[in-house]
Amino acid sequence: MHRILSASSSKFAASAASAAFATFAAALLLAVPGIARAQSSDQVKADFARAVYQHSAGKVHNDHPQPLLRAVVVLRVKLNEQNQWQAEVFRDNPTQPEMTRVAIESVAQLPAPVGLSPKAQQMLRDEGVVEAWLFQKDGRFALKTLAKPQRGA
Repeated sequence: MHRILSASSSKFAASAASAAFATFAAALLLAVPGIARAQSSDQVKADFARAVYQHSAGKVHNDHPQPLLRAVVVLRVKLNEQNQWQAEVFRDNPTQPEMTRVAIESVAQLPAPVGLSPKAQQMLRDEGVVEAWLFQKDGRFALKTLAKPQRGA
């Protein structure tokens, strides 16, 4: 069963302090190269992944993922009509719900995107992006779109 969680209505919504950070972060998104030029779905997905990395820096790793991951969480992320991110859980780890929460929180803290082409904005509303959070044993993650190849066993 898929669950849809809205950044504005879920218990994972950003606090008032996070809202202030999100306003600041929205200004930073303007400086991300390519965000305004993203046209293809691959470009939009890569820009989304970079935004997650930028806004969850302390929870992200840039290593080759370990051979046996702690958890894999797959979300479909869309923009609603109010330009808020919504995450639909495609795959979670029932024995480690905290990893699903971390993935959802990394989406919930994202500011509304700015500088998107109309084509990219419509794609995010209609189809969204499907992304996998690859969790190491220490709880840090990489997104499949930007992750290095996984280490061998």
